[in-house]
Amino acid sequence: MAQRLIYRTYNFRPPAWRPTKQLNLQSLVLLLSLVGWLALYGWLGWRLWAEGLERAGWLEVGLALSCIVLGIPLALGWWSAIRRWRARLTGSKWPALTLEKIAQLTPSQFEEYVAQRIFARQGYQVENVRDVKDGGVDIVVTDAHGRIAIVQCKLYRNVVGEPIVRDLYGALIHADAHMGYLVTNSNISSAARRWAAGKPIALIDGTQLVELSQAEPQSQS
Repeated sequence: MAQRLIYRTYNFRPPAWRPTKQLNLQSLVLLLSLVGWLALYGWLGWRLWAEGLERAGWLEVGLALSCIVLGIPLALGWWSAIRRWRARLTGSKWPALTLEKIAQLTPSQFEEYVAQRIFARQGYQVENVRDVKDGGVDIVVTDAHGRIAIVQCKLYRNVVGEPIVRDLYGALIHADAHMGYLVTNSNISSAARRWAAGKPIALIDGTQLVELSQAEPQSQS
């Protein structure tokens, strides 16, 4: 059974994230490119004003063509960047929270935060399981192909240990899911990580949770 689950995990596509710095770097490059394009455009305008349109030569023609050729990819780049910034800032009803803010949530709010900020923002369908019958499963995640993963959320002050991961694995087998996620605001013990190694289980501790909350999602396919 374990071997089958390990193989099946590759059929469920885990969330893919662009690093936060990637969009920041792209925006900086676009900003510098825009400054260069405006300088080129300003030079063209100054030449036409100084020389007159009737005396425009090959230099002015070259400048005009350069503005057009460079302006099109620059405009497309800004359009893409603005869409990505909008997705980062408004892609979820939950803003990215710090660990201090997360610790102030109730367990139900924490589950909702993880469901919406980590998975729904990525494009997955999410279902928050009612506490009275969750069976160790807090969130059911479905990808674009109908394959499911289960998520267990632990709003802890102490370190999450191996028994919690064992419980998640049992819930994974019982639900016949493709993958299991353990998400916590705390730390995860080395014993728990060793036990999860080689199994279709992803462990997300508090530091990773904050990083994923701030990262830019890539649409699943």
